[in-house]
Amino acid sequence: MARSKSDISNSAIRIFLQNVGKFYDEERGFEPFGPKIAQKDELLDYFENQCCFCGEIINRKSLSQDHLIPMNKSTLGLHAWGNVVPCCQPCNNEKQQKPWRGFLEVKAGVNFQSRERKILDFVLSKNYDPSLNLHEFADNLYEDVGQVAMTLINLRYKQAQDGIKKLLK
Repeated sequence: MARSKSDISNSAIRIFLQNVGKFYDEERGFEPFGPKIAQKDELLDYFENQCCFCGEIINRKSLSQDHLIPMNKSTLGLHAWGNVVPCCQPCNNEKQQKPWRGFLEVKAGVNFQSRERKILDFVLSKNYDPSLNLHEFADNLYEDVGQVAMTLINLRYKQAQDGIKKLLK
């Protein structure tokens, strides 16, 4: 539940990034990333049923998905093919919003280069462009949604005040 203007705006950004990701997938000729069972299987097959960060064996049930570029106001990663990778739940919990390369370096140790290559090859195979710049649109959305939400909240708050005053007379 949103508790502040920023919570509302952040939720709007996530929805925006999901919708743009769907469009981006379609424009690149992919079925939008769901994930459906077949899409989970494709991720698992590509990464040989391993967490892309630590190498832990994972399956459909234990699969967690990480956005290499996080879906937030700062980094604007999309929910789209090439940005979603398979990982174990502990790695997903630990990585959070951290840059993926630095996190991979810590988790992969001596396997860093081979795992990095696997991830980069996957991103390339899906034609995902991590440098896609959506800041102009997302920054405006963040501010607009926050302002509209606060206007509506204040309007309804005033109406509630008036209703309570009438009730208590």
